[in-house]
Amino acid sequence: MELRCVPDISIDWIVDDPFESPQFANRRDEILLLLYRRRGNVELRSHARGIEGGWSNGATFGNDNVPLDRLIAHWFNLPNWHGPVSLEETTAAGEHRLWRGRWVLEAEGWIITLDVRHDHSAVWTDLQKSDVRVMTHVMEIRRVDGSAFTGREAEPVLAAMQIGMSFALGRWVAPLLPVGLDATGAAAWEEWRAVFCDPARFAGVGWWYEQDQAALSEFLKLLVSAFTDPDRRERLWMQMVLAITAVDAPGFIEHRIMVGFSGIEHLLWQQLVLTGVLTDDAYRQAEAANKLRDVLRAASIPAGIDTDLQPVIANLARAKKADGLNLDGAGAVAWTRNRLIHPKAGRLEAYQYPGLLVEVWLLLRHYLVLLILHSIGYENSYRDLRVLEQMTSTTVPVPWATHDVGVARQ
Repeated sequence: MELRCVPDISIDWIVDDPFESPQFANRRDEILLLLYRRRGNVELRSHARGIEGGWSNGATFGNDNVPLDRLIAHWFNLPNWHGPVSLEETTAAGEHRLWRGRWVLEAEGWIITLDVRHDHSAVWTDLQKSDVRVMTHVMEIRRVDGSAFTGREAEPVLAAMQIGMSFALGRWVAPLLPVGLDATGAAAWEEWRAVFCDPARFAGVGWWYEQDQAALSEFLKLLVSAFTDPDRRERLWMQMVLAITAVDAPGFIEHRIMVGFSGIEHLLWQQLVLTGVLTDDAYRQAEAANKLRDVLRAASIPAGIDTDLQPVIANLARAKKADGLNLDGAGAVAWTRNRLIHPKAGRLEAYQYPGLLVEVWLLLRHYLVLLILHSIGYENSYRDLRVLEQMTSTTVPVPWATHDVGVARQ
């Protein structure tokens, strides 16, 4: 069995002599493998690529209701944000190492510790040259009071950490192969699964500045708390998945706009229908620009056009004003998306304004990220995603931090 990190994260298996295993040839149905392990044999559901081996979509070993003392997982492709606590190690050769690399977070009765590897800088340099995934951190999860917990209870914390770190960075990172240890230190629960993890050289353009520990702590505390509610967890997970894709996914910019607007619509439904502001029918009849404008206003997020950042959108607004249509930022986003989805016969109007799609995409991801942050109550700093090129350390307070107006947070 192997955890492969190239070209993607996958759990693969191979046989020593393929010609002694002809039963695997050309099979596409499920295969049950028996893994011989010191703590007892386990079964793993798998699939074959041919006579040489295949892959597995993963499995859970052990009972997720067994009491655990702590849980260990290994993170792949996380940057080094210089945890303030020092770590030290003495190698077998007597070499002594000391580095700042431990970061600790307490949230909802959990204490989450991440340790960075001492050679992260060298590993990170190599990661910028290839599409591999490498283990960069080790994470431990415990209860603050030292009480036992189960894998089922810890699963929302793992999910919040994965989607939260990925959303903050603007690219997928992953904690892999979590193992739950009981009071004796024995592995009592394990989860094998392949998850999304982008290559580290896809730097991402997330809203979080990677050395701002206070901002990350506030965000993850709020997210872990939100994930204790299954309904909020489901909605936030979907919104953040769409936001990660919209922020910097490979491919056409039209794709990012479509995905990003889907995230906006998900949020609009949450803020307007699930809170009872609009009925289903009223929501469907209202124009997308008006709905987005109302939600932005309630969150103290400006919907106007910044002519320095959005000169093409400003030109579009002037042109449409002559036709009797008043466009602000929300209106320009909705207009562009609608023209892409429902073009008029013989006219690809959105393409008549060179640079419009880029500006709309930047504004769209800006709205989406801010609305998600507002929905969980985040009030720290962020990187303005309307700006394509800027110093990574350039951050500003979220726009509602100094305002009292807000919408119901879901």
